[in-house]
Amino acid sequence: MDSLLPPQLAADGAKGRLLEAAVELFAARGYHGVSVRDLTAHLGVQPSSLYAKYASKADLFSELVFLANEEIRNRMRSELLASDPRPDAQLAALVHANVEFHTTYPLFATIAHNDFAMLTESALHHVTASRKEAIDLMRAVIDRGNDLGSFDCPDPWTAIAAIAGFGIRLAVWYRPPDDTADADDGYAAEVQSWMGKSRSIEDLKTTYATYALRLVGWRGHTD
Repeated sequence: MDSLLPPQLAADGAKGRLLEAAVELFAARGYHGVSVRDLTAHLGVQPSSLYAKYASKADLFSELVFLANEEIRNRMRSELLASDPRPDAQLAALVHANVEFHTTYPLFATIAHNDFAMLTESALHHVTASRKEAIDLMRAVIDRGNDLGSFDCPDPWTAIAAIAGFGIRLAVWYRPPDDTADADDGYAAEVQSWMGKSRSIEDLKTTYATYALRLVGWRGHTD
């Protein structure tokens, strides 16, 4: 099974195994559905093993939510900086980054958007800041597109909410065609069967970028 975390976030040894177990269980059951004993039993260790690394379950969960949202923001910023300066290319780059993260790491991405009430005060502050920075990146591109006449988007905030929702929902139902790790995920399997065919991540990136450009009233043409 591929790692549930991006390579730069995966840790060696006991902490790495704990983070992977936490991602798997929190994504499947939510914060309230997972106990410290569940986490440690999943690893075959005693609860004291978790407390040696985190003060509480909330601290572990908060770190994962923060890391996931920071990763989304960082990927969007990197893709934006590397893209063509045209507003349509920049918006497509932001969508590509968002879609790729949510389809490559769907369990980690699921944690990024749920159970915020369980975050520690410090984590909530940092998560909110990361999410705002990601939104601001997209808002700046849409505003510039409007100013240049490339876009016709009178309600940027609604467009941003819809575009962000692409990634959040992809994490719920999409699994790569060769991914057997989630064979027991009935909902994901059912949606894949409705589609009638397997979709690659690259295909989804292109498709959702096209939808995003339509949402903002791009005055060009999509391929």
